Amino acid sequence: MKVVIALLLIPALAGAGARYDFAVRPVDDSMAQSGASLPPKVTQYFVDDGKVRVGGATATMVYLFKDRTLYVIDNPARIVHVLKHATLAEVTAHYADAVKQLETAAANAPPQDRPAALQKAADMKAASERLLTTVPRDYRMTTRFESVDGRACRVWEEWEHGAKRLELCVAQIASIPGGADILKGIKTLSQFRQGSDFAFGVEFGLDEWWPDFTSLGGVPILVREYKYDSVISEAMLTSMQPGGAAGALWDTPTDYQIQEGPDYSQWYLR
Repeated sequence: MKVVIALLLIPALAGAGARYDFAVRPVDDSMAQSGASLPPKVTQYFVDDGKVRVGGATATMVYLFKDRTLYVIDNPARIVHVLKHATLAEVTAHYADAVKQLETAAANAPPQDRPAALQKAADMKAASERLLTTVPRDYRMTTRFESVDGRACRVWEEWEHGAKRLELCVAQIASIPGGADILKGIKTLSQFRQGSDFAFGVEFGLDEWWPDFTSLGGVPILVREYKYDSVISEAMLTSMQPGGAAGALWDTPTDYQIQEGPDYSQWYLR
């Protein structure tokens, strides 16, 4: 009977969500050489059925990623900014539409205004192409292993334009409490412009489900960012445990002012 009960509980527990701490620590080269270190900034994360909440109950700013919408909860100001068109697909469509509108306006502009209008359209098109440019990345598995929060992980290197930019220490999904839910949450974040920054503390740009990420075969629980062959930051996933946030933490406060926007293109270009 106990075995039957345990088996019946498995489906109920599956997909129950997960929570963890995300610690980002800047690395100052001069301090590193002296053996000193800067304190990390630690943020609580919650994931449940693909939804991601960044920030616990007492956080000043909370970011909710769900239903392809970003909710930014500003607790001191008691405002909820709702960005309904914040996914990469919608940002991309916005720029394509903006370029088309400017080109149409330029074609219909009076002769004396046409050069300036054409230049405005060309500038917008150039900005759009810069944002949409895919950076070639090369992921290399190493023979190095490390431990984060008592969990083993294998180090991968990510190279861009012939230089190492990242080290990602990847743990097997099964070795992480709530690992499958965490990976699902990371995939949700990949739909958004700043998703990789929230997920790993680094910027991958306009890449929905970051190139070759699935080839790593697990969850990066440690990410080191390099610049000029020196580490400039470390980000770690720690205190991982199954069980997502309480239901109320997935809702926006009912007594806060709701503001649509700011416009997602302005938000992302800040």
